[in-house]
Amino acid sequence: MTRTGKSQRLSQHLAEPFAEIHPSDARQYGISDADILRISTAHGEVLLRALVTPRQQHGSIFVPMHWTDQFAAKARVDALVAPVTDPVSGQPASKNAPARMERFGAHAFGFAVLAERPTAIDADYWALARCAGGWRVELALEVDRDWTGFAATLFGHVETGETLAYHDTANGQHRFARFFGERLIGALYLAREPVAVSRGWAVEQLSATHADRRMRLAVVAGRPGGNQADRGATVCSCFGVGANQIAQAVQGGCASVEAIGAALQAGTNCGSCRAEIKGIIDARRLQAAE
Repeated sequence: MTRTGKSQRLSQHLAEPFAEIHPSDARQYGISDADILRISTAHGEVLLRALVTPRQQHGSIFVPMHWTDQFAAKARVDALVAPVTDPVSGQPASKNAPARMERFGAHAFGFAVLAERPTAIDADYWALARCAGGWRVELALEVDRDWTGFAATLFGHVETGETLAYHDTANGQHRFARFFGERLIGALYLAREPVAVSRGWAVEQLSATHADRRMRLAVVAGRPGGNQADRGATVCSCFGVGANQIAQAVQGGCASVEAIGAALQAGTNCGSCRAEIKGIIDARRLQAAE
C-alpha cells in the first residue's frame, strides 16, 4: 500500500481490506457478505470486511497482507502473527497462523466521499482509499454518535457553504452532503446495515459541478437521477469500466470476455479482471435461464 495506495485508479478496484471465507464457514458463524469481521490470534486482532466466496478453502481465512495504518484502522496482518523474521532477509512469518473469527457487532455502517483527506477518523473500523477528486472511506462504528458532529469532523468544519441532511431516526439512516459553491466538499451515508449507495457514482460527484438543487439532492440520495448512468463498482481498473456497464453489454449481446473487451476495452490490458468479467457474464446467463 505504500505505492498502490497513492494510485486512485488502482485503489478503486479493492478499496478496503477484506477476509475471504467459505460460505459454509460464514453460515456456521452467522456472517453475511459485507459484514465486518474481527479476526484474532494470541498476538493481536484485525477488523476486515467479509468476502464470502467458494474459492476459499473451508476452514481457512485469507487476508491480504498489504494494508497499513495509513489506509485502515486495524488491518495489519503482522498484528496477527508471531514476531518472527528471517535472519537474513527480515521477511516476517506472515503466511499462516491459527486464528479465531467472529462477527463485529456494528451499530452503524458508513460510506463517505471527501474532497480532502480527513485528519482523523473517529471510528472502530475505517478504510481510506484515493479516488478521482479526493478520497473514499468505508466505516463501521460499535456505538451511536452525534452524527451531525461526526460528519462535520470528516468534512473539515468548512465555515462557509451549504450542508444538506436527511435523517430517518427510526431506521437509523442519516445522510449529509456539504457544498462550497458548486463543489462537493464531502458526502456521508450512514445506516444500520452495510450502506447501499452507488459508490462509483458518489465518487464521481467530487469532480462534478452542482449548480442546482436537484443535483445536490441527488448527492444526498446517493444515486443518479434523471438520465444519468451509474457505471457500478469498478471491475477493470485499467480503463475504468464498471460492473453495470459490463452487465448492460452482456444484455446487449456480448457473450464472451473477448466480446466485452471489443465493446468496452475491459480486460484487454493487464487482464487481471478477466475472471471477474466472466463471472458477470455467467451470472447474467443464469438469470436469463431462470
